[in-house]
Amino acid sequence: MNADAEAIAAAADEARRQGYTDPSLHAVRERVDGLAARIAALREESVEASDATGTVTARVTGDGEVAEVYLSPQAVRDLDADQLGAACLEAVRQAQTRLSTTLTDRIREITGNDGVDQPPAPRQALDEFLRGTGAVG
Repeated sequence: MNADAEAIAAAADEARRQGYTDPSLHAVRERVDGLAARIAALREESVEASDATGTVTARVTGDGEVAEVYLSPQAVRDLDADQLGAACLEAVRQAQTRLSTTLTDRIREITGNDGVDQPPAPRQALDEFLRGTGAVG
């Protein structure tokens, strides 16, 4: 028996020991599969954002891939090469930021978790560490 089969058998034994029935385990499995499918569908999401001038727009997929960058005729006409590069970079970064917010909101909707863990601010993490070591009272 391979390691995966052993792990599955051990989990099934533990479930039976805990009193879970086959129908209840099946219901849990269906729910997990449904959640997994909904989370996988997030890869199909895409968002768009523009630079501050509104002349360059970028679209980013749920995978974080830049799918498209649109340069308006105004951008090509009015921006020099450096400005155009900066506008493209800004549009992509804005789209990536919007994607992050969108995916966080979707995951909250899917899981029902309003308290999606956010990393503490660096100063807060340092203060907590120092308190934990007794270096600060």
